[in-house]
Amino acid sequence: MLVFRGMNATTASSALVHDDRRRAPRIAMDASVTISGVGGRSPARAVNASERGLLVQAADMAWITPDSEVRVRIDLEGGAAEIPAEVVRVEMERRWVALRFTGPPQRIQTGPRRRVRKSRAAPKAARPYVEVRAELRSLAALVYEQALMDANAAPVDSLLEWADRLADELDITGVGRPGDNRALLHEMVRVSGDADRVGGDPA
Repeated sequence: MLVFRGMNATTASSALVHDDRRRAPRIAMDASVTISGVGGRSPARAVNASERGLLVQAADMAWITPDSEVRVRIDLEGGAAEIPAEVVRVEMERRWVALRFTGPPQRIQTGPRRRVRKSRAAPKAARPYVEVRAELRSLAALVYEQALMDANAAPVDSLLEWADRLADELDITGVGRPGDNRALLHEMVRVSGDADRVGGDPA
């Protein structure tokens, strides 16, 4: 099995999907993606992500076929990354393309890397669920980036504090103190699912 720096290489909703084909925890993702290959190039948006791959909605589907080899560029908080992948599934009606990573990610340096933002000060008054949930999604994207680029590294303390604060606002169990970024990603997947159940979010 492919390994990304110690990481095992991996429904369009923020809830998790667990079945025989999707053993890796998946988290909602909203990031710009570009798929390129021998047949063409297409902009896309990430729908959800796991350690092993992505589900994206692509603009141009004509050249994308199952089992084809492509390169995927993902725009992340710390800068774009490019990853070799293969097309696992194509759903023409919804314009979905399921991608499995086949190699390690390479950071594309386009300028000074942005620092991981620190957790914000605790709010002085209760905030609407939608506001807290949106912030949780932003945090989840940061955690995904950390796991993608270095799964075995220790989590950034400020991200743990941020996650636990948001979980406290939603009255759900926080992430605690996971040992590495992979474990933190799994905890964020759980927290995201719990948050959706609390808010009755179907998407």
